[in-house]
Amino acid sequence: MTGAERGITPMLGMAGALTAGVVVGGATAFALVRAGAPVHWAVLVALPALALAMLVARLPRATDVVWAPPPAHFSTATSVQASSLAARLAEAAVDQDRFAVRIQPRLRRLVEARVRQRHGVPDLADPRAAALLDPELHRLVTDPGASLPDHRTLTRLLENL
Repeated sequence: MTGAERGITPMLGMAGALTAGVVVGGATAFALVRAGAPVHWAVLVALPALALAMLVARLPRATDVVWAPPPAHFSTATSVQASSLAARLAEAAVDQDRFAVRIQPRLRRLVEARVRQRHGVPDLADPRAAALLDPELHRLVTDPGASLPDHRTLTRLLENL
């Protein structure tokens, strides 16, 4: 299974990074020559710009989420992931936008998958979904104005799912 199939945004390939580097380096050299710099100096100054552009093009973006399957056995990496999740939930509890953009869509996909798997209901827009779910959980995942409940309530809602 490739990264794209798992929902991970692939990094820019080497050809794309080289293209980006050449474009940036060429633009830098061209601008320096137009500004009156000798050609050999313009090329020399453009090389670091080319290298930096290639490096930036190959790095993963800060907003790219890297989802990995859970490890087969418990390790310190598992506890790091759990603490990271706890930190994200704590941030979402005080920041409504963070909840609406990051947490609520994932909760919605989780609830939709569970309702589809157990009851054959295609999505939460189906009236049967509202009848099957706890009203509080249904509102949490469908209402754009919903906010993250306290951890005990969230735990109860997800356990009852």
